[in-house]
Amino acid sequence: MNLDIDINSIEELRRDAYVTSIYSKMENDNIVGVFANKSDALLIGYGFIPVPIVGVDSYIFEYSDLDNLCDPINSTIIYLKTKKCPLLFSSKFFVVDNYCDKFNKSLRENTSRDVIDEDLLAKYLNENFSENYDKNSHDIAKEKLLKIDSILDKLEKTDIKGNLLFKLKFYTRFINNLDDRISFLNKIAKDYKGFDNNRQIIKASCPFAISDVIDRKTQSNYKIKYSKSPQYTYRNCIYEGQEYITYKEI
Repeated sequence: MNLDIDINSIEELRRDAYVTSIYSKMENDNIVGVFANKSDALLIGYGFIPVPIVGVDSYIFEYSDLDNLCDPINSTIIYLKTKKCPLLFSSKFFVVDNYCDKFNKSLRENTSRDVIDEDLLAKYLNENFSENYDKNSHDIAKEKLLKIDSILDKLEKTDIKGNLLFKLKFYTRFINNLDDRISFLNKIAKDYKGFDNNRQIIKASCPFAISDVIDRKTQSNYKIKYSKSPQYTYRNCIYEGQEYITYKEI
């Protein structure tokens, strides 16, 4: 994966992961698609590579337009059905949290692969892949992920823009090697100065694709947080918000 990427093109980390995912599927079949935030270390402990699967592109709507679905689910399911996303295509199974029941239901209805609730993941892995578990790998992954969280927390207390801060939190998850992810973030952190700031919290439902849209609407120093009580939401989202946004604004 290219880690000398222009900070203004951070989205390329996701596209770079397409190639990695295809090769990993062919060689080890160890890609796991995740719509969850707390399962990565455990999956790594079993030899899997977790990759976020939420769709973040609007061009895919040219191939279909599913009724009664928000843009993030619509994008994800169309990618899944058309097999045009290597991340979804390469996933051996999927892990979801309890943030969006509609996302989980839609995913289950459109795949024959296992869709595992994050709370049941440990049981599922033990029952199906117990021979692959390596406690040392699990423990090391937990330590490195905590280090990554620490770097991101420190960046939040610098003069970095809220838009870029959010993109780093999301798109660096596509750097599968945790040491590379730490090095990448440390390199970026050197370019920003710390100061005592009080960031406004901007709440949005599934803001992964639309941080640029939020940035255009926000003047203050801020950070983006995805929330069940959002300011920004989508039509057909299960969570009501104050203002609708769409992938077409990207």
